[in-house]
Amino acid sequence: MLFAFMSFKDQFTHRVGSFIEKSIEFKMLGLHTERVADIALADTERNGLGCGQRDLPACVQIRDLEFSYAPSEPPVISNLSLDIQAGESVAIVGPSGYGKTTLAKLILGLLQPSSGEILVGGVRLPQIDNRDYRDMVAAVMQEDQLFAGSIADNICFFDPEPDQAWIETCAQLAAVHQDIVAMPMTYNTLIGDMGTVLSGGQKQRVLLARALYKRPKILVLDEATSHLDVARERLVNGAIQQLKLTRIIIAHRPETIASVDRVIDLQALAQRGRREAVSQPA
Repeated sequence: MLFAFMSFKDQFTHRVGSFIEKSIEFKMLGLHTERVADIALADTERNGLGCGQRDLPACVQIRDLEFSYAPSEPPVISNLSLDIQAGESVAIVGPSGYGKTTLAKLILGLLQPSSGEILVGGVRLPQIDNRDYRDMVAAVMQEDQLFAGSIADNICFFDPEPDQAWIETCAQLAAVHQDIVAMPMTYNTLIGDMGTVLSGGQKQRVLLARALYKRPKILVLDEATSHLDVARERLVNGAIQQLKLTRIIIAHRPETIASVDRVIDLQALAQRGRREAVSQPA
């Protein structure tokens, strides 16, 4: 009876433990399904709806722009209007929470404004074909990552017909060419998933070279040189200034801000907009 009881107890505890583990796995499966559903159930992006214009001037006009992440939340950006001329270099500054990164995503077309409009070359953004506009712009955002593959693959973004000479030119513009040629396999060096073998500064410069590889007309940089020392940042800024493109830079560092043609302070614009709203008669 004792041995039978011990055997029954062991089987019971083993089965109960397995049942609890399966229950936890089942709950985790539901969580993973919800995450996948955000992508699987999203509306498919339709290309070709806008006008195919590849030769638009690289100027950006923002008119009465407003954006909030949810109807119940206060707007992150409110009544924003500004003009950025073709070939101009501007820095967007302001404290955290004033919508600098949100504004960059709106300009890139990653987010849709709650009201107002964004025009590129005088054409409203929804009227431009998605593929044409994405060929026109490039960006280096804070959350950008590298992929498993060689450095050359990451710079050309796995182009089926890569241009090696332009890859090296972009690396030189991003001040990372010397670091790459010092590696044993140079541009064929495998960097691992998410760039595990590169430092933070090297990752940012490879990401910048990847953005330049597209030959964009509009370049959006969101703290793209935050991991660079002052000397390398000066080299990168000087090289990019030689290119004929419109630069929209989100930055806090004085060295980056000093390299642009004009500074746009979102905090000052928001305070001015509130004062104008208060001064208007009821």
